[in-house]
Amino acid sequence: QTYRELNIQLDPQNVHREVIMGSVGDFITKMEKETGLAFVPVKERYSAINDTGKLMIRPIDHAAETLAFIRERCIPNYVFTHRGTSSEIILKNIGLYDFFDEIVTGKDGFPRKPDPAAIRYLVGKYALDRSSCFYVGDRSLDIDCAVNAGIQSILYLPENSAAKPTGRETYIIRDLAEIRDLIAG
Repeated sequence: QTYRELNIQLDPQNVHREVIMGSVGDFITKMEKETGLAFVPVKERYSAINDTGKLMIRPIDHAAETLAFIRERCIPNYVFTHRGTSSEIILKNIGLYDFFDEIVTGKDGFPRKPDPAAIRYLVGKYALDRSSCFYVGDRSLDIDCAVNAGIQSILYLPENSAAKPTGRETYIIRDLAEIRDLIAG
């Protein structure tokens, strides 16, 4: 939508694939080189558009049931996301906020993934055993973050996902419900 407003037509599936494989910032940087459109105003417009859609976000299938399963077993659960202040709003809106012990977002000042600083912070603060920790994500960036932090990873790769396995993930799942099997197994 941001680039359409700037009269640049892009294939939405290709944009989605590139963002999943990297990040929005990476994509805007690439487009800056290709089009000459400055990063900052494009990113600001993207953020404004993205913020208006945050209440339209819906949870992934089986997210609530899986998080409830984890909570029932007294397993701590955390979020590390690049999103800023909208993260808590989104999680509250979709009814998942109370499943998390702490939510680390872009506003907390940690370097962006795949830098492991935020994961290391959570591991240290809660005295977590790295060998028992899993980072669940849907992009190679998430897997890289887990590997860099020395913890296990679960790549959520639903059918028709633009993401691809990295070969570094501990597990690949197609449905969040599979996490219950990993825990119970």
